[in-house]
Amino acid sequence: MTEDEVFEQVVEAALRLGEHGEPPGDPEALRAVLRDAKPWIVASARAQHDRYTELAVVSASGLARSATKHPFLWRCLLLVVIPVTVWVLWVLLFKYGVNGNPAIPVVRNSAFGLGTAAVVFGISYTGVIGRTVAWFWGVAGQGSVSLSVLIANVGAVVAAGWLVLLVTVPLSLALVWGVGHLTEVLNVVLPPAMLVGRLVAADQALAEWRSAMLNDGVLPALRAELGGTRVVPGTALAFGDARNLHRGGSLISHQPVPAGRELAELVGTLDGGSFALAGPRGSGKTNLLRAFCQGAYRGQGQAADLSVLVAAPVDYVPREFVLHLYARACHAVLAHLRETERKVVRRRWWVRHDDRRRLARSAQRGLRDIAYVQTLTGETSGKFGFRGAELAHKRATSLAGRPPTYPEVVDDFRTFVRDVARTLDPVRVVIAVDEIDRIGAGEPARRFLNEIKAVFDVPGCYYLVSVSTEAQHDFELAGMGLRSVFDSSFDEVVRVDYLDFQLARGLISRSVDGLPEVFVALAYAFSGGLARQLTRSARAIVRQPRGSLLADVAEKLVADELDRVCKTTSDALTALDDRDGVTKLLRVLADPDPDLHVLRERVQASYAKEHTAIGDLADRAAARIAFLAVVRDHFTNDLTEVLPAQVDALARARRYAGSNPATGLALLEEFSSASPARPAPGRSPR
Repeated sequence: MTEDEVFEQVVEAALRLGEHGEPPGDPEALRAVLRDAKPWIVASARAQHDRYTELAVVSASGLARSATKHPFLWRCLLLVVIPVTVWVLWVLLFKYGVNGNPAIPVVRNSAFGLGTAAVVFGISYTGVIGRTVAWFWGVAGQGSVSLSVLIANVGAVVAAGWLVLLVTVPLSLALVWGVGHLTEVLNVVLPPAMLVGRLVAADQALAEWRSAMLNDGVLPALRAELGGTRVVPGTALAFGDARNLHRGGSLISHQPVPAGRELAELVGTLDGGSFALAGPRGSGKTNLLRAFCQGAYRGQGQAADLSVLVAAPVDYVPREFVLHLYARACHAVLAHLRETERKVVRRRWWVRHDDRRRLARSAQRGLRDIAYVQTLTGETSGKFGFRGAELAHKRATSLAGRPPTYPEVVDDFRTFVRDVARTLDPVRVVIAVDEIDRIGAGEPARRFLNEIKAVFDVPGCYYLVSVSTEAQHDFELAGMGLRSVFDSSFDEVVRVDYLDFQLARGLISRSVDGLPEVFVALAYAFSGGLARQLTRSARAIVRQPRGSLLADVAEKLVADELDRVCKTTSDALTALDDRDGVTKLLRVLADPDPDLHVLRERVQASYAKEHTAIGDLADRAAARIAFLAVVRDHFTNDLTEVLPAQVDALARARRYAGSNPATGLALLEEFSSASPARPAPGRSPR
């Protein structure tokens, strides 16, 4: 089956009334939404699609598709019409000649052939053994046709001379080509025993493909669409299927964000370039890169990209990293050529086919050059003796190739990527380098970019690099005349920002069905707008017993977070020298007060000296505890309506509580002041 057919089947199944627990809504509107999200849905089941493509016996040819729709007619043609016709012609030619009177023999031999074919046709429905016998009968018929073509050509040469081959050879080639397609149809209509196992595996792969496209693509897209317009009321914990929340590495864990659409627009309008994805850790840069490489942001009808996704090493050598990138690109090209070798290429297919073979040889040569240093040795020998003459000469030649230098590696890689982009056009070459911020902020990342940016700027090739927010700042400062390596390395910098409440609700809706709005707001507040932390908070919520009230769930999350705050702060204090200050703060953290407002005051009062490392730790712990106090006061069982502006403000305060305590406490005080029934956090830190 084709990708479009499976997509339409899955969409119809998902929109069927009462199916999979999804409210149908307006079927036409939802169908339009799903068609717009088709690249995303198809990309979510790419692995299962590739598995089915490897196992499928059915070809994309029109004859094979016709055979699946009309198997009885094709079985009659392959088991009765063709074998009986060939049988009668052979009998007439070799037994009676071409000048005899074959009327009576035709009837007799036709009756015999029809009877044999009828028996074979009947046993073809009896099971695997009968189907295998019928398959051999059909293969014999196709082979007889090919043999007849060969004999006819030989007879034409003997009887009429070589010039007749100008007419018979093209007709014979066309007939043999048709026989090859008929044999393929025979495998579809009557799969023999040796193909049954593969067919069963293909059917299972097709079922897995449908299931993956449904569960990982269509249903999450439906839930995200419905979750953006539907509010689930209640303060008791209730939800449907939450298995997708615990699955890592799938597209479900990434909500389509404006940064992804901006990146897709840039890649779609420029002929190559280098683009940076800048954002804080946990904002979803890795998931965005993975989704883009898998085709989630690809336009309708656009060819699938040839993508390579690598992670930047923590301790790197530029030459080794480029060689690793080169090898990954070679493997990706060979895999792409294997997947597309059966597909029909467009005009000038003979030239494109030759280019593709040349590209495959180039990729194999690149892998060989990367992995080996060649040594060639030649030797001849001989000798003279008294009893006879034996001419001898000995020479040995050894050629050892030296490792290429870094500029040579860069030049080879750029040439290879340029050839790939030109040969596979309109397929785009996308190379994504993730986690450059693991190398370190500041100078290490700048040095890394300075050394690898030589491979950038290849026409038809797009480099996507995830960097820290520092790259965004440097790129924007370049407009004021302050240039940096980030400005000279990238054509554009796309910011992957924090999630707002609407995007967070869409992400949770993709993974959890029917989670009440107040619990979505609770998870979002704890996440601070970071996609990674949002998933963790949602997992912590769905692990609570079903039916738990909002206040109980919030209390559990607050208690767990408070335990982490006390332990991480205590661990950091043990490395400091001020014994008195460390001891006072450790005593407060070892026995935390149940009243979080009081605990926050005690933490700040435990160290009243000038700003030091201990004071900074105390301020950070106090701000995080103040945040927990506000959360516990806000998420009570009386909360029946979620205001997105309020939750966004609380998530913003959560972000600052760990990095800038003074700003975090100011935001918390502003949030609490808007709710007179809830106390303000109190004084700001030093």
